[in-house]
Amino acid sequence: MKIHPYKKIIAAASLTSLLLGAPACTDLDTEIFDRADASEFPTNVNELRSVIGATYAELRGFYDPVSVLNEATSDEMVVPTRGPDWYDNASWQQMAKHEWTPVSPGQINGSWEWAYRVIAKSNINLVALNTTELVIPEADKAVLTAELRVARAYAYFWLMDMFGNVPIITEDTPPGNPSANTRVEVFNYVEKELKEALPSLAEGKSANLYGRFTKGAANSLLAKVYLNAEVYTGTPRWQDALAATDAVISSSAGYALNPDFLSNFAVNNAANPATYNENIFTIPYDKILATGMNWQMRTLHYAQGGVYGTNGNPWNGFATRAEFYNTFSDNDQRKGIWLVGPQKDNTGNVIRFTDAVDNVSKELVFTPTISSLEKAFGNEGVRNVKYEVQKNNTRNDQDNDFVVFRYADVLLMKAEALIRLGRSADAVEFVNQVRRRAGIADLSAVTLDELLAERGRELTWEGWRRNDLIRFGKWESAWQFKSNSDVNKRLFPIPSQQLSSNPNLKQNPGY
Repeated sequence: MKIHPYKKIIAAASLTSLLLGAPACTDLDTEIFDRADASEFPTNVNELRSVIGATYAELRGFYDPVSVLNEATSDEMVVPTRGPDWYDNASWQQMAKHEWTPVSPGQINGSWEWAYRVIAKSNINLVALNTTELVIPEADKAVLTAELRVARAYAYFWLMDMFGNVPIITEDTPPGNPSANTRVEVFNYVEKELKEALPSLAEGKSANLYGRFTKGAANSLLAKVYLNAEVYTGTPRWQDALAATDAVISSSAGYALNPDFLSNFAVNNAANPATYNENIFTIPYDKILATGMNWQMRTLHYAQGGVYGTNGNPWNGFATRAEFYNTFSDNDQRKGIWLVGPQKDNTGNVIRFTDAVDNVSKELVFTPTISSLEKAFGNEGVRNVKYEVQKNNTRNDQDNDFVVFRYADVLLMKAEALIRLGRSADAVEFVNQVRRRAGIADLSAVTLDELLAERGRELTWEGWRRNDLIRFGKWESAWQFKSNSDVNKRLFPIPSQQLSSNPNLKQNPGY
């Protein structure tokens, strides 16, 4: 098995856990920073690389719970209960109906803890980097420091987006239970960290920079911050969002759309230089040493294990609603991410299965229609294979790397900023670049509703749908299995576990 060079660093960091033997910062116990004493600092360059890699390794937890939670609460992913499976104390139904609580589903607390683990490790690594007696060239030290600050800002971005008021904890925060900062304060902090880190970050796209925060990644994140500024602070920042997207588009890295859309998500997307053009920042996975990418197991039907040679039967869970699937025209090449209709075995015959709901043997024909959230038939719901299924894999996890920022998203963000600035005519070409790659006709004009629909088709299941729906004012709208939502549901509740651990935290309104 050939491992991408940067995956090796992250995998090594996962195995050695250098500097990170202390418990994760899941209850905001800032005494964790006191545990990074001088005896734990790196003593050679290889140890230093592992230290930094440990922070990057923690990002693997983003897919589940964070991305999964942001998708399963949106209109483009649904996880119905199928017989005895996918009930999980009604947690998936709570997500679909927008009926979550401070206790359930567990992905809410999991997202909080993921973010603060990234923050804690970034803080410890920054202390180590600035205290080590190793002779490190100032330029190299500046790059590593900047990357860690962006990793920390990335975690705070999601805390701000999902929870609103949260504590800002840095390497200088004293021990004790911190009080929450306002959402505006967190916004200002994230903006400051990104802007201060940007000059020191590397520019470009290469195997050496793969999976690392570069100028392109930081500007993509900054564009997200500004694009949602009105949601976070009450003040729009469309011109700043436009400037951030322009910084990516005009970058000397030379980002561009990959002609082969699906290869961005292929099993070997880390080994394909063509994907470097479009995939600005990815989270590396390896099925043995850097696990967590099990997309295929979550969406494929139990009976499809033999077709793909999976490690046991898949889990028959994640699907999409008919109304979202139907937004894809038949000539849209992106429609190829979906499995729909009769599913055949390796001899060309339609697979048969016995449905756990009615105990009837039937053909496996995926239907867009899902009749019930609480009692769906096993073949209901279109399945998503956007991330290529790794065939004849002896493990549940795959080698595909998860894509966080793509050039196509940057083009669509620029188009949105232009539309909101009253320059719709200038926005059309950027949307059409994405549409042409998908093989569909150009638009002569574009509205915000059309742009949201295009973002849905292009960025399906990439973790941005909840964020988009809130910004476009569609989050409270009714869709299948969900009535109109309360505006308080734009934020998730502060998890009960965190409120119990830190009495200085206050619950969000409506919970």
